[in-house]
Amino acid sequence: MPSHVFSISPGLPFLPTLARGVLRGRFLPGEDFAADPLALAGLTILVPTRRAARSLAGEFARAMGGGSAILPSIRTLAEADEGAAFVGLGETLAPAMDGLERHLLLARLVRFWKDGLNRQALRILANEEIVLPASAADALYSAEDLCLFLDEAVAEEAGLHKLATLAPDRLAEWWQLTLAFLSILSEQWPAILAERGVEDRATLGRRWFEAEADRLAAMGSRGPILVAGSTATAPSTLRFLRAVAALPNGAVVLPGVDCHLDATGFDAIDRSRSIAAPGHPQHALKRILQGLLVERAGIELLCPDETDPLLARERFLSDALRPAETTDVWPEASRRHGQEALDGLELIEAADEREEALAIAVAIRDALADPAATVALTTPDRNLARRVSAELERFGVAANDSAGRPLPATAPGTFCRLALSVALEPGDPITLLSLLKHPLLRLGLAPARAREAARTIELIALRGGCGVADGARLGALFAERRRAAEAPDGRAPRPVQLVSAEDRDAAQALAERLEAALLPLSELRDGGEQELADHAVCLTRVLEALAGDETGLPTALYAEEAGTALRDTLRAWVSAPETGFAFRAAELPDVALALMRSKDVRPRGGLSQRVFVWGALEARLQSVDVMILGGLNEGTWPGTARSDAFLSRLMRTEIDLDPPERRIGLAAHDVWMALGCRRVVMARSHRSGGAPAIASRWLQRILTLAGPEGAKALRLRGETYLRHVRRLDERPAEPPAPRPEPRPPVAARPVRHSFTEVETLVRDPYAVFARRVLRLDPLPEMIRAPGAPERGDLYHAILHRFVADGVDPEAPDARAQLLAIAREAFDEARLPPEIEAVWWPRMETLATNMIAWERERAGEVAERLTEVRGRFDLPEIGVGFHGYADRIDRMRDGSVEIIDYKTGTNPSVRQARTLLSPQLPLEGAMARLGGFDGLAPVASVRDLLYVRLRERDFYEERLAHDGGRTGEPQSGDDLSDAALAAFRALAAAYRDPGWGYLSRARPFQAGDFAGPYDHLARAREWTAAGAGEDEEATP
Repeated sequence: MPSHVFSISPGLPFLPTLARGVLRGRFLPGEDFAADPLALAGLTILVPTRRAARSLAGEFARAMGGGSAILPSIRTLAEADEGAAFVGLGETLAPAMDGLERHLLLARLVRFWKDGLNRQALRILANEEIVLPASAADALYSAEDLCLFLDEAVAEEAGLHKLATLAPDRLAEWWQLTLAFLSILSEQWPAILAERGVEDRATLGRRWFEAEADRLAAMGSRGPILVAGSTATAPSTLRFLRAVAALPNGAVVLPGVDCHLDATGFDAIDRSRSIAAPGHPQHALKRILQGLLVERAGIELLCPDETDPLLARERFLSDALRPAETTDVWPEASRRHGQEALDGLELIEAADEREEALAIAVAIRDALADPAATVALTTPDRNLARRVSAELERFGVAANDSAGRPLPATAPGTFCRLALSVALEPGDPITLLSLLKHPLLRLGLAPARAREAARTIELIALRGGCGVADGARLGALFAERRRAAEAPDGRAPRPVQLVSAEDRDAAQALAERLEAALLPLSELRDGGEQELADHAVCLTRVLEALAGDETGLPTALYAEEAGTALRDTLRAWVSAPETGFAFRAAELPDVALALMRSKDVRPRGGLSQRVFVWGALEARLQSVDVMILGGLNEGTWPGTARSDAFLSRLMRTEIDLDPPERRIGLAAHDVWMALGCRRVVMARSHRSGGAPAIASRWLQRILTLAGPEGAKALRLRGETYLRHVRRLDERPAEPPAPRPEPRPPVAARPVRHSFTEVETLVRDPYAVFARRVLRLDPLPEMIRAPGAPERGDLYHAILHRFVADGVDPEAPDARAQLLAIAREAFDEARLPPEIEAVWWPRMETLATNMIAWERERAGEVAERLTEVRGRFDLPEIGVGFHGYADRIDRMRDGSVEIIDYKTGTNPSVRQARTLLSPQLPLEGAMARLGGFDGLAPVASVRDLLYVRLRERDFYEERLAHDGGRTGEPQSGDDLSDAALAAFRALAAAYRDPGWGYLSRARPFQAGDFAGPYDHLARAREWTAAGAGEDEEATP
C-alpha cells in the first residue's frame, strides 16, 4: 500500500516541488491534474501560513506554464473557523469571542485579582523583584501574557485542573499567589465565556480539528485533501493529520524530515531521554510521525539527485546537528564528508552589528548582479532587518520587508500617540512641538501654512525661558509671550524679531484651533473612569479634527496601509463592548500603546520583487536563489529559552505543556530548511549590544564538523563582503578643517562690549564674531520648568528691590520686610507649586543669612546702590564697555565695594583674579573711571566681592588679597587697573585688521563642545585633527 506521508528535503524548494508533485500525481496517485486542469478545483491544500498559501498559488501558475486552470482551494491551518464552512461541520459551534473583548475582560480580571491581594500576600512580595500591575496598561500587558498562556493550554490540551496539585511545600506561599492568579483562567474565565455565549478562538480551532478528523474517518472526503508544510504538534492537529493521511485521496507532506540521521541519533531525539531533545530540528517532525503512527522509514522522501552537491550538504548538516549524545561519531563523519558539502556556503563574521548589516547589504547587492536572481535575508532580529533595509537604500534597493512596521511607529501611529500625550500629559514642549510639526497635522490649513505657523509658535511660545507647554492652553501661552516679545522694553531674540505680524496672527489662529481640536480629550483630564469605547470616541474626534484638511476631511490620516490600520483600530475601539474595564483618561496614552504595539503594518506594493526581508516564520517554506541568515548569535538566533510568566519547566511538563526549548527546536528546523538553499550566506557579529557575542550553537556545530580547513574556507568567502564594506565608505584623504580665525574688516567689528561679553572675547573670540559680526543668534532652548538660572534671577530681583526700597538691615523687622518682598516676587513669578515648595524654604534660610551678613557690614556702609548702569568709551582706540553692577556699596571712608551676587560657585576667585572672568574687576575699573550712572569717579575700590547666595553655605569671597607666601598682593584698585589695561590691549588688538577671532582661545573646559557656536566653528573636527587648544591668542 503506497504511503500517504511524504517529506520534501531541504535541498529542494518546498513549494515549487509541491506544486509540480501535485500536478504529476506524485502525492495523490490516481489524480491526473496535469491532464485535466479543471480537476484542481476539487483539491483542498492546507499550509501553515498565508504567505505560503499565496506563494503556492503562484507556483501552480508557473508549473502549468501559463495554461488555464482553476486553482485548488489553498487555505491555512489556522483558519479553522473558516474551514468549517467548506467541510460542513455537523454541530453548531458558539461564535468566537473577539480578540479585543477577550483582552479587555482578562485585564479587568487581572486588576480585580491585584486589588484583592491581602496583606499577607503583599508581605510575601515585599522583598522580591515583583512588579504588580499598577495601572490599566500594566493590567493589559498581564492580560496579554494570560492570552498567550490560555491559547497554548487549549491547543496542547493541558490539564489546568492539575494546577492546584503542582507546587511542593517549599513553594507553597508563592504558589498560592500564582494559583490565585491562574484561577482567572481555570475558574473565572469559563464562567465568563458561558455567560456571554461565546468560545475562545483557540478552543473553536481545536474542536474543529477534532470534529473534522472524526468526520473524515467516518465519511471520507469527496475531494482530495493535502496538508503540506506543517510542524504543528498540538494533539488535535495530529489527529486531523492522521485522519487525512488515512484517506485514499489524502496526503500529508512534511518539510525536511531528516532521513540521513542514523537510527541511534534519531532515537535520541526523545524528551524522556534528554532535556535538550525539544531543541533539535527534528523533534517536532518526530512527534508528528509518532502521531501519524508512521515510521520514518515508511515515508516517501523527495530529495536531490545523488550527484547534486546539496545532497552532500544535507548529509553534512544532519551530522552537524545530531543530538549531543551521539556526537562521538563526528571524527569519522568529518573524514567522510568532502569539501563539496560546503559548496555554496559562506560565512560573514563582522566586528559589530553595523558592519554585519552593511556586509549583508553588500551580499544582497552582489546577488542582484544576476538579473534573474532572487535573494532574501532571514533573521529574527528586527533591528538587524531594519539596518539592512536602510543600508540597501544606498544601492537604490527597496527591500520587501514582510514584517513591516509596528503601528505605533508609523506616521498615523505616532500622530495618535502625540495627540494623546499633548492632550492628556501636558508639560513637554518637545512632544507639543512634534505634534505641531507632524505632517498629518493640518487643522484646516494647507500643509505649508500649517508648518509655517508651527515654526512661529515654536519661536515665540515654546523657546526661551520657562513655561508649561500645554496644548490645551496654547492660545493663551502664545498670546502672553507674544505680548512680552512686542513690549517696548522687551528683549526678544533676533529670530523672533524677524517674524512678521501676519505670521504671528496666523500662529495665534493655529494655536487656538489646536486648543479647540484637543478639547474632547483635554476636558477629560480630571474626569472619572470610562471604558475604552467612550475614550476612543473622544480620541477619534480629536485625531480627525487635528488632521482635517481645507475641506475638513481627515483624508491623509486614513491613507495608505498605515492609515487603514489606524482606522480599523479606532473602529474596533469605538465598537468595543462593555467589559467592566474602565480607566481614567490620564491612562489612555499608555493603554493605547499597549493595545497598538502588537499590530504590524505591511506595505502592499512598490517594493522589490527580488529582495526580501523575512522573519523566521515568514521564511518557512519559501525559496530563493540566495538565502542570507543574519544574526546567528546565541540569544538572537536561537533566542534564549525562557520559561513563561507563570510556570517552571517542571510544572509545564506535569500539565502536558511543551518545555520552552520547543521554540528553539522550531528555530533549528527553520535554519535546517534554509540551509538547503543553493547558495547560503551565514552572518553574525563578534559584538552585539556593545558586548562580546557567542556564535549560534548551530553555527558552532557546523564549523566544528567542517574542521579548521573547512571553517577557514567559509570565512574566506565571507571576507570578500567585509573587504567591500571597509572600502565602501573610503574617501580620498581631505585636509581637516583648520581652526577658524576669521579676520573681518575693522569697520565690521564691534566697538562696544558688555562686561559678560569681554569674558567671551577672552575665552572664545569666534563666538563674539559669530554673534556680533555675522549676527547669528542661537535659538533659545525649549521652555522648561524653572531651574537654577531662574532661581538666581529671582534672588537677584528680590535683593535688588530690598536695596532699592531702602530697607534698613539693622531694623528689627528687616528679615520680615525682606520676606515680604520675596513673597511678592514669588507671587509674580507664578512658580509651579512643586517648585515653590522647594524654593520658598530656601528663601527663608537665605533671608536669615542675608540680614546677618548685612548687619555685620552695616557700620562701614554709607550708601547702597543696586543695578547700577555703567558705560565708558576709550576714545584713543574707539572701543567701549558697558553693563550693570549688581550692587555698589559706598563706604564711609569714600571708597566703594562692588558686589556680584552668585547662586553657584562659578566663576571662581582664581578665574577672576587671573582675569579669565574679568567682569567684576572691569566693574571696578568702571567705578574708578566714573562710568556708572550717579556715581562720580571713585578714588579707591576697596574690594570686589562675590556673595554666594547659597542657602546652606552663605558666604562672601573677596578678590583683594595679600599675595600669600609667594604671590604679590593685589588690592581692589590693582585688580581694577589690571583689568582695564588688559581690556585696552585686547580691544586694541581687535582693531588690527590682521588680528583674527580665534575659536576657543581659552575654553572653560577642554573637551567640552557645548558652546553655542562650537558646531559652527567645527571645533570637534579641528581639535581631533591636532589643532590643539593650547595655541592661545594673547595680545
